[in-house]
Amino acid sequence: MYIEELRFIFFRRRTAISFFVLGAISLLLGIVVATFGNGRGGGGGNPFLDQISHNGVFLGVSAITTAQIVIIPLVISVAAGEAFAQEAAYGTLRYLLISPVSRVRLLIVKALALSTYALAAVLFMATVGLIVGAILFPVGNVTTLSGTTVSYLDGVLRLYGVALVEVLSVMSIVGLGIMASTLTDSAIGAASISFGIVVILEILNNIPQLVHFAPLMLSNYFSASNDIFRSPIVYSNVLKDLYEQLGWMAVTYLVSWARITTKDITS
Repeated sequence: MYIEELRFIFFRRRTAISFFVLGAISLLLGIVVATFGNGRGGGGGNPFLDQISHNGVFLGVSAITTAQIVIIPLVISVAAGEAFAQEAAYGTLRYLLISPVSRVRLLIVKALALSTYALAAVLFMATVGLIVGAILFPVGNVTTLSGTTVSYLDGVLRLYGVALVEVLSVMSIVGLGIMASTLTDSAIGAASISFGIVVILEILNNIPQLVHFAPLMLSNYFSASNDIFRSPIVYSNVLKDLYEQLGWMAVTYLVSWARITTKDITS
């Protein structure tokens, strides 16, 4: 059942488009930096942008940290929003719900498949960035955010560490998308609900008066992945991100479970 769900997700035109968009971010970012240089402090809150021209490994890191607020959540919201809503709209959900497979198992399978999709999407983005970075820029020893130098292999491992932390950071978005998908038979509506919540929480997270509520905001620890490029690696914010994601996942999957097991879903 898990394999069938993976086939349903990956062998779709929308999935191919989403991977193209994620890969294009790394490619376009590399071309821009190779053509115009790093700029003068134009990196804003991204500490890796100014390092791309010095070492290609930072292209993949910069692409992920640039896309983590909007593009990656949007792509995952669209995929997760289709989990139940699209099958309800097509009329196939009723057959799943009356099959011998329990509804809880169906929820778990879809959650695992969508989590696998999120993992594959972010790793693909990191890999494209790594390849394009090696083609367009010098490679060699990597200077960390702490000013120390590590080997290129260590830098590559840290790049994929950033990718894994980013996957961890968007697990709650998978839960939001699935929850929204159980509440409507419109995949677009479910995606809009999920992504809309992410945007609203990001806006609230930037209001100084709400600083005491920051730990509850879904995107508060998205920048925890930056700490992978410190020497030694700092795990405190990564752990806080894990706790935050687990909290959001508990709430969203509890709502999804309640919706699936106690109500008929429109189909």
